[in-house]
Amino acid sequence: MNKGLFYGIASFVMWGLFPVYFKAIQGSSSEVLAYRVVFASIFVLIFIKFSSKMTSLKKILLNKEIFKTLSLAGFFVTLNWGIYIYAVTNGQILAASIGQLINPLFFMLLGAIFLKEKLSKPTKFAIFLVFVAIMIQVVANRALPFVSLALPAAFAIYGLIKKKVHAPALEGLFVETLAMVPLFLAYIFYIEFKGVGNFSFDLNGILLIGAGLATLLPLITFSFATNELNLTTIGFLQYITPTLTIIFGIFVYGEEINLVRLVSFAIIWIAVIITTIDSIKGKK
Repeated sequence: MNKGLFYGIASFVMWGLFPVYFKAIQGSSSEVLAYRVVFASIFVLIFIKFSSKMTSLKKILLNKEIFKTLSLAGFFVTLNWGIYIYAVTNGQILAASIGQLINPLFFMLLGAIFLKEKLSKPTKFAIFLVFVAIMIQVVANRALPFVSLALPAAFAIYGLIKKKVHAPALEGLFVETLAMVPLFLAYIFYIEFKGVGNFSFDLNGILLIGAGLATLLPLITFSFATNELNLTTIGFLQYITPTLTIIFGIFVYGEEINLVRLVSFAIIWIAVIITTIDSIKGKK
């Protein structure tokens, strides 16, 4: 197997296994998020150190404008992580998978609105189909599908902010998490002081700490993959993650796939196929 293809599949499979990992941790979604942010920062710094990238990191840290922009990006990527962990730990894995599926379309929509990027007719139609799928859920459930919308929205805004600054992936991730570390570190000390924390020197403690490493590993393999693969291949591979999420949600954790959700999924998959075909044609 091609080395880049292996790294690409590995990264998206790891992201697809996140429901299993976060389901296994005992603790509230806010506690799990706190450990994820703090230890992601620690593990990224260790990797930067051993990769001899400290000089690059120092340049970013000393640039006030880049630091401010990455800190803002850090807020939105942390929001994305928090919504995902909340969804997994509260029986909304399928809602999260819908968010993952429509994530690329959110990027395209924000790109058109804020960066004046042109959308092809098939892409506009695909975005319309997603709107229809969401409205079906709104009418049927009499409520907005918060997770399915907020998850991709937070990540698309994060991507939009990142477009304004050119920073290497690892150094950028460190600054993004660093900006959020004081808040979450204080939260960890608070819940431990109150005696309501779930950290202990056992498997659960390892999983809490490992949440930071779990964040870093797929990012590293993905960065290797992007150096070897074209964007079309990566575009295809990215659907491994929501597919695995759907499988775990239905067959492992027994979430209900009712008619409304089934119709929504079908419409969204049609939108995904349309944009994928349009993307391939556009690159020929």
